[in-house]
Amino acid sequence: MEHLPKNARLYIIFIISLAFIFGILLLLNYTVPTIQSFLLFLFLSFLMESMAVLMPNGVAVSVGYAVDLTTMIVLGPLGAALCSCFGMMLRYTKVSNEDRRHIGNTPLYKTLFNGSQCLLSIGLASIVYYSFNTSVGDPFFYLNIVPLFTAILTYLIINTSIMTKLFSILHKQSFKEMFVNNIKWTLPNSFVIATLGIFISILYLHYGSMIMLLFFGPLMLARHSFKMYLDMKNLYMETVYALTKAVEAKDPYTDGHSKRVAELSVRLGEFMDLPQQKIETIKTAALLHDIGKIGIEDSILNKAGKLNDYEIDKIKSHPAIGVNILNEVDFLKDVKLLIYCHHERYDGNGYPDRLGGDDVPKEAYILSVADAFDAMTSDRSYRKAMEVTKALSIIQEEAGRQFHPEIASLFLRMLQMEEDKNNSEAITI
Repeated sequence: MEHLPKNARLYIIFIISLAFIFGILLLLNYTVPTIQSFLLFLFLSFLMESMAVLMPNGVAVSVGYAVDLTTMIVLGPLGAALCSCFGMMLRYTKVSNEDRRHIGNTPLYKTLFNGSQCLLSIGLASIVYYSFNTSVGDPFFYLNIVPLFTAILTYLIINTSIMTKLFSILHKQSFKEMFVNNIKWTLPNSFVIATLGIFISILYLHYGSMIMLLFFGPLMLARHSFKMYLDMKNLYMETVYALTKAVEAKDPYTDGHSKRVAELSVRLGEFMDLPQQKIETIKTAALLHDIGKIGIEDSILNKAGKLNDYEIDKIKSHPAIGVNILNEVDFLKDVKLLIYCHHERYDGNGYPDRLGGDDVPKEAYILSVADAFDAMTSDRSYRKAMEVTKALSIIQEEAGRQFHPEIASLFLRMLQMEEDKNNSEAITI
């Protein structure tokens, strides 16, 4: 914990202390209906948290909240808080290529913080739920949707706020911006998982624990299928990165170029509020946009002097070569058009087909401006890197000619806003 910033350490201690006090208050004011039901749901909470799946954005997702919601309905605030807290702290999981993580090899402060945020989130949500005069274990709880909806929303806001505040401290980012971004994807997911929790509660209260447990078989099978899908997606991205490395090995001056273009393109896509699927496609296309250079002689790629007409034509052939290479790779079919068009110009004077205007996908224009900016601000075999201000002025001048005017404008605005934000944070620090 010593390696963390002081304000992060203080925040972690505050959350753990708050959860400890809140836990004592729960023990003094509430009870658990039966020890057998408590142990059953504690095991289910542990099981679901141990089966968390790592999403591409780095967030581990489980259906543990479905069990938490069930315990809230079946066991009340104390049972729900304790099951969620200890289920999280005792989990035995592997969400990446690392060794399995468990309470024995996880730093104590992480274990306590994770348990604390679970206890606070579901505990407070449970108190809100029972403030509507609902009864513990009511088999017809679902007839009154207002307490359920309010409790789910309470859980979501508290849980997201606790975690977002920690990450905003660690990454020195705006809490408000991070909270809004997090809530946008957690809100729909939370209500889907909550629906699952309501269904589990109905099974338990109307048909008993054995019927409820039978439901977890298909649930775990669905989790396994989803995990296999994500594993295939990870393998797909590893293949993309390997192809990128093969391109950059031919030209030392472009080392890291594709990755930087991908990062710029993703930031611009997010700035434009594009759907996540389109952003993923743009990212993959950016990583592979120069794959066609594999088919061009090293003597041309690394030539220090001016290229002759033949050499220029060879360089201009790399988008078409790239598409030919990727034609045999079925899972890359969505990125081929973007790669093919990334050197087309808005005015129709680009290559390879002199397309322009709306004939070129907007995603390709995003890739084009990111590629041009990184190329101008990086060293090449035939010139030194250009000053950032000069590169930005060229993009502004070429808006409506080389670059899509709207996308060029958004790109410049994005970089300006990022610079203003960085300057503001530097002054604050």
